Amino acid sequence: MTQQIRTTLLTGFYELVSQLKGSPEALLISSRINPHQVESLDGYLGLDLVTDLVDRAATQLNCSDFGLRLAYSQGAAALGSLGAAVLQSLTLGEFLNAAVKQLGSPPYDLRVELTKKGRYTHLNFHCIDDLEHLLPSDSHLAPQQCREFLVGVSLVALQHLCGSNFQLESVHLKTERPLHEYYENFFGVPVHFGQENDAFILNSGSLLQPTEKCNPSLRPLLKTYIEELLQQGETSLVKQVQQLIYCLMPLKRSSLQEVANQLGMHKRTLQRRLRDRELVFEDLLDRIRRERAEFYLSGKQPPMSQISDMLGYREQSSFNRACYRWFGTTPMRIRRQLMAQLAEKEAAEAEQALETVE
Repeated sequence: MTQQIRTTLLTGFYELVSQLKGSPEALLISSRINPHQVESLDGYLGLDLVTDLVDRAATQLNCSDFGLRLAYSQGAAALGSLGAAVLQSLTLGEFLNAAVKQLGSPPYDLRVELTKKGRYTHLNFHCIDDLEHLLPSDSHLAPQQCREFLVGVSLVALQHLCGSNFQLESVHLKTERPLHEYYENFFGVPVHFGQENDAFILNSGSLLQPTEKCNPSLRPLLKTYIEELLQQGETSLVKQVQQLIYCLMPLKRSSLQEVANQLGMHKRTLQRRLRDRELVFEDLLDRIRRERAEFYLSGKQPPMSQISDMLGYREQSSFNRACYRWFGTTPMRIRRQLMAQLAEKEAAEAEQALETVE
């Protein structure tokens, strides 16, 4: 399947090309892209087409930093439905893991990886490794500009989505030598060239930082995500309901009535359609809450009050009662049990690794 990216990634393309005394329409047509689609920022584009477009623009406009200039025009909307992932994530690390998983699924199918190396964690952009193969066979262009563009737009979007808690230690680029002096000014941290991968380097401790769910720019992103979700059709009704619960739960709006409203149907109709599939809405909600509670309680953070809030409970006592029903004990004891089990598992894995070395 051809790798796809959102057309919204070309926000600002018309303005930037016009500032550089070029013709946006001519560049788009030469790269086999419908100008109307970019004007309306509608749908998705093949990554091969965008690769050709960005590098062609840099060459024809004699603008060696075109990729980063275009990236600077982006905002939180660049990553679309990932804004909803922020609302579902308590920490920066949880969000990045969710984002990596989502980017690896259709329609994106992009290879991005999060790996821990000592006190640092690398966000590796393997998806950019194959850009050479994405250009048309008769193209004389190199994909350097598109590399810079995709790395740059990722930084801009992550800063918008995660706020001040997203802090880079450094940036690794496969570029052998700087094409211009704009790199460190753009990224704001040391940039190391000639590296094995294009990557953001973060302090592993920063992954425990909370995400900025109060960011008002995330609300329209959630609305867009829900609208896209609802276009999937009747065959995915259960998936739609589950995803709406995930999205609406942190907003304390995951009731049957609210989900039915989002689906544009009466709540009794939704109940009936779920019943036809031998499902009950309240059971789906309870199952999702239990699964998320178990996940959140498996680490030292976040605090109990925050977990209760993320699960959509209006009072801590409601969360406590739910834990007794699910696990037969208090949230604190469940956390201790889960952390003890995790510690035992890690010790066993370390012992096994040591035996393998010996």
